[in-house]
Amino acid sequence: MTIFLAKNQRCDMAYNGPMRSGLIIDTRALVAQGYAEYQHNLAEKMGAEWYAPGYAVRGNHMQIDVDTRRGRTIIPGYFIGRQLAGDFLTATLKRLSLKGEVTVAGDCAFTISSIDVRLYDMGYGSATFKGEITALRDLTLDEYRTAAENAGSALADWRSLYMETFEQVHAALKPDYVVASFLGSKPHTGYWSNSCLAHGLGDLFWVHRLFTVACDTEADFGMLRDRARYLVYSEQAELLEDSAIATGVALFPGNGNSVAVYDKSRAKVSDTNTLPSMVRAQNIFYVSAEDIDRDLFHLSNDLDRHKHSSDMSLLERQSRVIVEYQSKVTLFKSVYDDFDNSLDPQGLKVWHALEKAWHTRDRFNNLNTKLDLVEKIYNRIRDNLNHLQNKRLGVFMLAFTLISTLSVIVDTVDFTQGGALQAPSALRVGVLIILLSGLAFFALRLLDHRKEKL
Repeated sequence: MTIFLAKNQRCDMAYNGPMRSGLIIDTRALVAQGYAEYQHNLAEKMGAEWYAPGYAVRGNHMQIDVDTRRGRTIIPGYFIGRQLAGDFLTATLKRLSLKGEVTVAGDCAFTISSIDVRLYDMGYGSATFKGEITALRDLTLDEYRTAAENAGSALADWRSLYMETFEQVHAALKPDYVVASFLGSKPHTGYWSNSCLAHGLGDLFWVHRLFTVACDTEADFGMLRDRARYLVYSEQAELLEDSAIATGVALFPGNGNSVAVYDKSRAKVSDTNTLPSMVRAQNIFYVSAEDIDRDLFHLSNDLDRHKHSSDMSLLERQSRVIVEYQSKVTLFKSVYDDFDNSLDPQGLKVWHALEKAWHTRDRFNNLNTKLDLVEKIYNRIRDNLNHLQNKRLGVFMLAFTLISTLSVIVDTVDFTQGGALQAPSALRVGVLIILLSGLAFFALRLLDHRKEKL
């Protein structure tokens, strides 16, 4: 039995998990107003522990260097973040009665050094926990992996911290930039009432484990690089591809677990930062696609049940919901493609490895299929709505026709009387009866004709 982590030995560890925030930002309004400027002003207003996306400026003043950066996203990767470390972390955990350490009885203890909570535009957030795992006994590789996974499962208990973060952003955000909010006792929302975004706020969907293995020498790196890949679940772990570009670093992106191994003598821990960054982004995109896919399924089912309704107000509401979701899906796919296009070579390689491991493109294919179905239902609803509008217009035309006919009757009677109307006469009564009978016959024939068309 080979020991991977000896008793009292420590190893860097991080966890990242996505969740619903209950707050949907108006991305289009922010882009028109000046997204980055508003973000930075909001972060400064909220305090020292808050931050907005920043873009590094190279010494040569180039905006893009193909070896390190391909560009920047049109829409920032996230809205705002909250970084808790040191005294901020200690004070916040104490105030919320949360622990700073997770213990897996008899196996290990995970000591938290920082918590990073981010809010994203489309109603989601993520939390990243960084720290160290200390072995409480000698652990084999499989035992270490299991103990680390058990430690990550406890991070759902920090829900009060996640919700506090989202509520503070909601309170500071201009109402003009809120598309929908499910926070508070009186939620303001223009979204479909049955959307998944309204449920399970602050509950982690899952936790992705980010193992980091630091090696003191090149020889250790060569040995641990091959062993550490077994921390990632794979049918053929020995064939798992290394996604690192730099020497002295090995990156193994996976589904549920990912591993970074680096040689202290040749690389820096910063060389491993791409992996957690890509995992965090993939988590958000994946869970967004999963929720949209589920929403589209229930939405299409609900719409299909009522597409033949004669209630025009219901059909108009359905049309608005469809257009809103079509716009949402289009924006989501555009943001995803834009993120892919902005990555540097290292980020792009890790990103594609995650897509392959998670089968992300299958999720997008499901979205496209359901979006096509919703489009067909929308066309049926629109046809039904036009039909009802034409029917209503026909009724108005019939009413105006009858009124016009009645006017002709009055003029005819006036003509037969030869002047002002006097006391009823046989001629007057006879003319009225003949004209009213003709009018009734005409109206009945017209109504029968419309019923045949319907």
